[in-house]
Amino acid sequence: MSDAATRSPASTVQVQPTIQVQPTNLDQKLADLLAEQLGRAVSIHMAESDGPRELVLRAVATPGRAQVEHHGVSGLVALLLPAGSVAVWESAANDIQRSARHGETVLALNRASSDIQQLQSEVDSLVAQVTNDFEELSLIRSLSCSIALPSRSVDGDDDILLSTLLPLASGLGAASIAAVFCTSDKTELLEPIWSHDKLLPAAAVHALIDNDREDAEIQPVVRNHVKDPAYQGLNEYMLVECRSVERVHGWLIACNRVAHLVEDVPWAQVGFTTVQASLMETTTNQLAAYLHNLQLLKQKEDLFTDVVRALVNAVDARDPYTCGHSERVALFSRRLATLSGQTPETCHRIYLTGLLHDVGKIAVPDDVLQKPAKLTPEERAIIETHTDAGWRVLHQLEALRDVLVGVLYHHENYDGTGYPDKLVGENIPIDGRILAVCDAFDAMTSNRPYRQGMSIAKASEILRGGSGTYWDPSLVAVFLDHIDQFDAIRLNHQPRAQAVRQAPVGGLPMLAPVPTPIVS
Repeated sequence: MSDAATRSPASTVQVQPTIQVQPTNLDQKLADLLAEQLGRAVSIHMAESDGPRELVLRAVATPGRAQVEHHGVSGLVALLLPAGSVAVWESAANDIQRSARHGETVLALNRASSDIQQLQSEVDSLVAQVTNDFEELSLIRSLSCSIALPSRSVDGDDDILLSTLLPLASGLGAASIAAVFCTSDKTELLEPIWSHDKLLPAAAVHALIDNDREDAEIQPVVRNHVKDPAYQGLNEYMLVECRSVERVHGWLIACNRVAHLVEDVPWAQVGFTTVQASLMETTTNQLAAYLHNLQLLKQKEDLFTDVVRALVNAVDARDPYTCGHSERVALFSRRLATLSGQTPETCHRIYLTGLLHDVGKIAVPDDVLQKPAKLTPEERAIIETHTDAGWRVLHQLEALRDVLVGVLYHHENYDGTGYPDKLVGENIPIDGRILAVCDAFDAMTSNRPYRQGMSIAKASEILRGGSGTYWDPSLVAVFLDHIDQFDAIRLNHQPRAQAVRQAPVGGLPMLAPVPTPIVS
């Protein structure tokens, strides 16, 4: 039976008029809920107000528990509401305890419902955040795979950038991303590289960077609702500086959100947000680290090549008559490897092998190596030891392990009559077969103290005649088909000038060499 059914009008206790303090919206809604559930009028009182002051104060002191006050056949119930006001209602005396518990239950259920709603909201927020994080991690992982450091440095950054910009544009929901590099001193901006459509001319892109570069040094720049006529076609953009520890490499600019992706990407909104800015910054940092590592790799390769050239110079210093021979053979061999369809890695390896193919001549006595006349059979046998000597010089150097094959086998003949191991046909490694053709061509066309170099026509005739006997016939055919390219290399090559040390100046040593022209 409800409170309304047991209430007697004759026994009603009149609540004294009170000075009401405006309750909060929450307390007012709860008072209305209590009135609906109890079937009675519910008034709201504050501790400072008049009315059933003692009852109100007791309710304030006992949160969550209703307080009752008997007045004969009826009484009052007071219950503290969450925002600090007190709900008061009248009840029959024989039903006052049930009414009090009913009010407590209504309030507890409402509190539990609010807690559930808050927890659900938090769960939804966490789900959205996890989804965002998963999207970001998936994109970052794919980008990390796409910009893995190569085994050796590469010429140009366009392919590297595109492998990064294409998935990044998709992940950000950008119509196109422009990558703009700058010179090492940051004085000149280079031509933008676009992931998709070219949305702005280069001059406008450079102007945009100049306007925002100071802000971009601090944090990513996000500009939505772009109305500047100088950037016609640009609705919104993000600008992120691409910086490594040592230098600024350039900037990435994400342009225009793709409208149809707004609902497909869970965290997407109209325009760019801090979420996309954070993701773009993370990716740009990865790219900057990659570019920095690529520079370090290039420096390492340059040092490695300089060491190789030092070994070549050691050979040239002992045999001035063949100065430049190793460099020409290296250039010929790289070209022949390229023309015969070898991979870029193989071509680079063969070039290094060409530089070092005669390093074993360090072990050949001067009177044999520098003899201005034709060698005797005994002297020829000594010269033939230089392939094994080269292997012994280099085999303990891990970085030069790949060149050993060419150094050892560049004097093997295709018919098995060569040295040191009399290998036959394609059992001779490709490095050795390529070097054999190029070494022979340079030897025939170079001047020696005891003879003049042959003409290109005569050298070509000898190569053609020895095809299949001394040299791989398929390589000879490729070589002769492109003989003009090899002759151009020969004519344009200039041996590196030997460095001349400066004399002391004012009694102080001068270690730097006298500047001499260097022709690669």
